Amino acid sequence: MLCVLLPAVMSARAQQPVPAAGGAPASAAAEEIVVEGRHEGPRMWTVRRADHTLWILGTTSPLPKRMVWQPDAVQEILRHTQEVVPAWPTYGIGANPFTALRVYIAWRHLQKPPDHAPLREALPPVLYARVEALKARYAPHDNKLEQMRPMLAARELLTRVFDAAGLATHNEVQEEVLRLAEQEGVRIRQDRLKIEDPVDVVKDVSAAPLAGEIACLDSVVTLLETDLAPMRARARAWALGDVDTLRELPHADDRTACIAAVSTSERVRTLIVRAQDDWLIAVQAGLARNRGTLAVQSMDRLLGEHGALAALRARGYSVEGP
Repeated sequence: MLCVLLPAVMSARAQQPVPAAGGAPASAAAEEIVVEGRHEGPRMWTVRRADHTLWILGTTSPLPKRMVWQPDAVQEILRHTQEVVPAWPTYGIGANPFTALRVYIAWRHLQKPPDHAPLREALPPVLYARVEALKARYAPHDNKLEQMRPMLAARELLTRVFDAAGLATHNEVQEEVLRLAEQEGVRIRQDRLKIEDPVDVVKDVSAAPLAGEIACLDSVVTLLETDLAPMRARARAWALGDVDTLRELPHADDRTACIAAVSTSERVRTLIVRAQDDWLIAVQAGLARNRGTLAVQSMDRLLGEHGALAALRARGYSVEGP
C-alpha cells in the first residue's frame, strides 16, 4: 500500500532529453534501450559471520523490457540457501472489512486533485508546458493526466515515458528470484509491515501541501527531460555486471522531493523509515538463523558510504563483492 502512496519514490534514471518550454519540439520517437543477449547481472556480494553466509543480489531500475536475464548463479546459490529476503516488505491493514472500506473511500478521495482543479490550473505555466511537451511526445492519447493531482500525475507520467521507451519499472529480476525460490522450495521471508491507522495515513498523504506536490512533479519532469544517458549506462552496466561503472556514474537522488511531498506527517515519516530499516533487520536475522541466506536489494540502497553494505561492515560483518 505504501508504495502506491509514494508516486515517484524510485531510483530510476530516465529518458531522452526533451526541450523545456519555449524550445523546439522533439520529433524523434522514443529511443528504446537495447541490451542484447543473455545476462546474469553483477556478481553477488557475500556477507559472512562465522560459517553463516548472506548473498546479496543488487538490482537496478528501470531495465529494458526485452533484456533476457540468465539466473544461473542464483540457481546455484539457492541450492545452499534456506531463506530469501526480498527488497521491500509487504503492507497490511488488517482483516477488518469496515477498515478496508474506509481506506478505499479515503483512497478515492486522494485521487481527486486539490479543489478539483485541472492540472493546468494547479501548476505554474512553465512547468505545465514542460509536462505537456512530455505528454505530447510519449503519451499523446493519455487524457487522464489533466484530471490528476500533481503527485499522481508525476507517477503516471513516469510510467508512460518509461513504457514508451521500452523500460520495465517493476523489479523483474526480483520476481524471477522469488519464482526460482518457490520452485526450489526455499522459504521466502518477506515481512509484513502492519499499518495500524491506514485511513489516517491516506488522509495525511491527501493533505500534502500543493507546493510539495508541485516540487515532486517538477523533479520527475526534470528527470525525464535530462537523464537518459545515465539511465542507459546504468542498465547496460548492470546487465554486463560492471559494478565499477555503476559506482562511478552520476546518480543524484531524484526521490527527495516526492518523499517530502507525501511525508509531511510524523505517521507517514515513521512508515517510510520502518520500510527502509526492515530489510537490514531481516537480513541480519537471516544471517543469525540460517547457514545460507539470499537477499535482493537495489544498488542505490546498497552502494555508497551510507548504503546497506557499509552499514553491515560497520556492524562487524565480513563483506566481499565485486
